[in-house]
Amino acid sequence: MSHFFRNNKLVVLFCAVILFIGLIGLSIRSNVQSVPEQYVSDTASLGQRVFSYPMQLVSGAITHFFYQEQPATNRDKQLEADNQRLQAENKKLKKELDMKDISEYDPVSAAVIARQPDQWINTLVIDKGAKSGIKPNMAVMTSEGLVGQVSKVNQFSSQVNLISTKGRLNRLSVNILHDTDEVFGLIDHYDEKNNRLIISDIDNNDKVKKGDKVVTSGLGDQLPKGLYVGEVEKVENDQYGLSKQVSIKTGANLNQMMHVYVAKRDAKTVVDDEGADE
Repeated sequence: MSHFFRNNKLVVLFCAVILFIGLIGLSIRSNVQSVPEQYVSDTASLGQRVFSYPMQLVSGAITHFFYQEQPATNRDKQLEADNQRLQAENKKLKKELDMKDISEYDPVSAAVIARQPDQWINTLVIDKGAKSGIKPNMAVMTSEGLVGQVSKVNQFSSQVNLISTKGRLNRLSVNILHDTDEVFGLIDHYDEKNNRLIISDIDNNDKVKKGDKVVTSGLGDQLPKGLYVGEVEKVENDQYGLSKQVSIKTGANLNQMMHVYVAKRDAKTVVDDEGADE
């Protein structure tokens, strides 16, 4: 009898392992998360917010305490530094409010709430999700340009794949604007050392020069056409001299992002883009 129960336990354990592996595979292949996955992700994002707020309060209390203990001269210097910092933040916020690049869309402001050190150039998590109208493949920007694309959406948070994301499955299709010509290219990889996007395999007959603007092409990756990515910084031949390699300086600072904007597309912009493609 004990042998019978032991065999049944092994069968149940084996089935559970197969089911677990299947769920992992399904999760990896799908951009749309299951209800349990969304619950776990939203719970984690809520925990990150709950953790960050008390830390900010404690930090503010400590700053206030030391501020009261400082001599008058030191407090004056601190006030000057605070005033300068606030002026810089105010200038940045005003600039972000004037976003001509996505004026055709309905921008949703979002805060970056999570960014893992080992995935710093690949992904980040924002505090807006399906409840705010966010959907997969929407463009994510700052006032300086495109930073990424929504990859997974939960109810109250979303994951964003950055344009610097590693992997050939995430290659961004772009157009290099040279005078009146548009030179098509694919972002091959991100140069972490120099913080530059690299476009390879540009035909030698295509004219590209330093300072040319780079925008999304609207092909393949479901992003709208014409979103600003950056500008050409360097053009050189590949190691065999058969094609050109182009180095792109991104408009947005991919290493420092606290707030972003998700470009929600309304019916009018979708129709306009489809008409332009035809």
